[in-house]
Amino acid sequence: MFKEENGAVSMRRVLAFILALAAIGLFVFGIISKKDNWFVFLPGIACLAGALTLLFFTTWNDITELTKAVRK
Repeated sequence: MFKEENGAVSMRRVLAFILALAAIGLFVFGIISKKDNWFVFLPGIACLAGALTLLFFTTWNDITELTKAVRK
């Protein structure tokens, strides 16, 4: 799950997984805290945005490698 094609562990995938777990925890904390404002969800939103950004760049890297392989 975290390994690339060459066998190395992808740090982007590991960090995206950690941020996704943190986002889940922060969203649960926001629900449990029962605050009236939506600001308690901002850290969870930030972690989720970070995880999606890291996964996008991992996918983009795979797409560029695929297009290089198709061109050859």
